[in-house]
Amino acid sequence: MKQLPPETVQLLSSSQVITSVVNVVKELMENSLDAGASSIDVKLENHGLDRIEVRDNGLGIKAADTSVMGMRHFTSKICSHEDLERLETYGFRGEALGSICAVAEVTVITKTEEDDISTKYTLNFTGEVVAKKPSHLGQGTTVSALKLFKNLPVRRQYFSSSKKCKEEVKKVQDLLMAYAIIKPDLRLTLVHNKVVVWQKAKVADHRSALVATLGSSVVANLLPCHRHQEQPQIDLEGFFPKPVADHSSTSSTSSDKTFLFVNNRPVHQKDIMKLLRQHYAAQYPDDAARSRYPILMLKVTVSPSSVDVNLTPDKTQVLLRDKVAVKLRLSLPLVCQKCLLFTCCNVF
Repeated sequence: MKQLPPETVQLLSSSQVITSVVNVVKELMENSLDAGASSIDVKLENHGLDRIEVRDNGLGIKAADTSVMGMRHFTSKICSHEDLERLETYGFRGEALGSICAVAEVTVITKTEEDDISTKYTLNFTGEVVAKKPSHLGQGTTVSALKLFKNLPVRRQYFSSSKKCKEEVKKVQDLLMAYAIIKPDLRLTLVHNKVVVWQKAKVADHRSALVATLGSSVVANLLPCHRHQEQPQIDLEGFFPKPVADHSSTSSTSSDKTFLFVNNRPVHQKDIMKLLRQHYAAQYPDDAARSRYPILMLKVTVSPSSVDVNLTPDKTQVLLRDKVAVKLRLSLPLVCQKCLLFTCCNVF
């Protein structure tokens, strides 16, 4: 047996973390949100294969940290595994930027409030800074990833088909929509080949964010819901379809308008999704709604110590310690069938 060279290990592990264009955007966006950004611009060229750029107005990266910002397992989010019990950030592994460096050409432009000017850093395959020069951008950080999967030709070819290219841009837009809903005060834009594909301005609350994202006609058929439980501590908040509304206006053939969040993190939870679909379909006497996905927003808030987010590389699935309690609360009637109000019958 032979030990693999470090660069091979880097590529193998990084290509499992960064598997697509939307993965890159997600990781960089979460870094921006953790840095306190209120404005994020995402720009793609050739569906992201030639260039992915994420620009924010966050705190920026301190000069003392720039030498290790692309090095794997360097992070400002946690200091030890015990900190996962109190996790309040999206990122925590310290591997995203380093992994992107292994599969693309990466530059970082950053400026903090204390810096006089911004600085552009060029990173190599291992995340080391190999060049830097002054730049003109304002406070915040801009990360650019060029020639994605240049050293993984099979994967690059897979994503270069017309169908896959369009799917990736759609997935990026869906991702931005999820963050737009859970972060109402966040301004977002998505640009592809210098054309604005989608944008959302800062708004006041989740309902306004839903209107900005899905449209007023869709949100008109949604009702607010809020449930609170002390032991174990569980908050369920969101917007669910009106029971009397036609299923064509409150559901979709795909799950891209069913937004699930756990502690503000967009997630894909099959068991919760199944429960929501069953509850929705039960409102209709025929089978027309059984194959559809309800249009809704569900925000689950639990103690950080009762959720494990370190389950998959993309952090889109989580383990809930009190999953049974969450599902039980969701199984209760969501709305009074008589007056269509969420609070009138004290079911919460």
